[in-house]
Amino acid sequence: MSTMNDERNIRWLPVMFFMLTGMIIGVSIYLITASAMETEARAHGGNTGLAATAPTTGNGAANQLPVVLRRDVRTRLGKVDLIYRGLEKGNLRLDVFIRDLDPDYPYRRQIDRHKARDGFRAGGVRFELISAGRSKARLVWFQDG
Repeated sequence: MSTMNDERNIRWLPVMFFMLTGMIIGVSIYLITASAMETEARAHGGNTGLAATAPTTGNGAANQLPVVLRRDVRTRLGKVDLIYRGLEKGNLRLDVFIRDLDPDYPYRRQIDRHKARDGFRAGGVRFELISAGRSKARLVWFQDG
């Protein structure tokens, strides 16, 4: 009778070994992938994006900076963060995060592409659209509002 229990215990050892090894490999792959994605987001203007100030102009006009928003990458611009979500039916789609109000809540905006070229405000910050495509949008950011 004791030999039967020993055989059952021995059968479970390889199963437990492979389950534990699989879990360790799976967690390792997840952590490596998450780290690589975070590094790439930072390199493409993530949370450490354009927070620097532009040189002031001599006539006191608002500071303007050209900005490239990559699709699905959060970019910090003054007091707001923007995520470009692409174009849909001629509309520019943006998620706007107002850091002073609620930095984790996105205000979803859809702006007609032609009207966006004339300028628009998002979170109290003024922008003008230069161009927009599937993977990125180019804007002019007016720092002084």
